[in-house]
Amino acid sequence: MRLIAWAWILSGLLNGFGALAGVFSAGLLQGLATTGVPQAAQSLGGALGTSRYAVASALFQLALSVVAVLAGIDFLRLKAWARTALEWLSWLSLAYLAVAMIYWWRFWNAFTASGSFAEVSVDLAPYRTPGLILGVLLIAALAVPLGLMIRALRGPAVRRALAAARAGAVAGGSEKGV
Repeated sequence: MRLIAWAWILSGLLNGFGALAGVFSAGLLQGLATTGVPQAAQSLGGALGTSRYAVASALFQLALSVVAVLAGIDFLRLKAWARTALEWLSWLSLAYLAVAMIYWWRFWNAFTASGSFAEVSVDLAPYRTPGLILGVLLIAALAVPLGLMIRALRGPAVRRALAAARAGAVAGGSEKGV
């Protein structure tokens, strides 16, 4: 249980820093696009378009990061709400990984089929399969621990520990009132 709690606390902290880096990067891209150099705005293309949503995305990511840290801390304290929150965050993370894998698969297939990179003719086809395999391995390396967390969070050991903590809190509360 401690491992799950600390994993989410650290993940929340890292994702919070990632959200701040996303806002910084979006500002940097916006600044580069307004330099007055036509090539800068043209070469930024799609990245500039997605940077417009960076603040909203970062706020969402920051909110989830705060929930992850607080839920991780309260899971160490055996609070029932924290178990539910961590399970939801784990499911949400698995869904995100599934979408990321689909995006990676489509991007990598298109990129390696393009035949050029930065307007230079390059045969990228030999990199297609290794890149796809590495993408799948990376997603699996992240998804398997999440699946194990979900299994543990829904398991009888966690439920017994939370029930015992709740029973101890109720018993301790009634003794204080006497």
